[in-house]
This record gives sequence, C-alpha cells and structure tokens, in this order.
Amino acid sequence: MNLTAEVEAFMDKARHALKVGAKLLDSGDFADAAGKAYYAMFYAAQAFLKAHGVEVVKHSSVASVLGREFAKTGRLDPRYHRMLLNARRVREIADYGIFDEVNESTARSTVEDGQSFIFEIERLLHE
Repeated sequence: MNLTAEVEAFMDKARHALKVGAKLLDSGDFADAAGKAYYAMFYAAQAFLKAHGVEVVKHSSVASVLGREFAKTGRLDPRYHRMLLNARRVREIADYGIFDEVNESTARSTVEDGQSFIFEIERLLHE
C-alpha cells in the first residue's frame, strides 16, 4: 500500500469532516451533520482507494469500486461498504429532499458509522 501525501491529505479531510459533523449533531443541525459524516466516509474511501493505486473521483465510482474490488473480495468487511452507501442515501435526502427530513436518530447513526468507517480505514492503511 502506498501512503502518499495525497492519501494522508484525504484522511485529514475525512477526520475534519467528521469532527464538523459531530459539532453539527451536537448543535441540532441533523441534516448537515449527516452530510458531513457522509463526506468524511467519502474522503476516507478515496484515501483507501488511492493507497491501492485506484484513481476515481465520482461518488458513484468510489462506492462501486470499493464494493466490487474490496468488499466483495473480503479485503474490506462488507458492512463498511454498506455504511458508505447508507450515508450517501441519507446525504442525498438531506441535500435534495423536499418532504423527507433527517432526524436526530438517523444523523446520530450516520455520524457513528462515519467514526467506525474512518477508524477501520485508518487501521487498514496502517496494516
């Protein structure tokens, strides 16, 4: 695995987004908290893929490659891929939903998943 400056920068962005998401959750801004948690996972996933020599930038491509090349092959526990997919769905509701809302429970769960996801990616990057 190649832990380049770019990989480290993506992980810094991931940790920062998660920290902001936790603050937003504490202040009651549930939709934005969930959105930041998703972006934390997205940045960490990009770091993980780049460390493995995979260059993708689109949200759908990051999720697709992570699932196909890592979750389905057992190189990443599939539950982390599901966390990313669920967080993306919640973020889309938060950003584009007119009648749907992100409630506190969903936001809290998404932020907690973000913490687990980042922890696992960091663990894998330093194996």
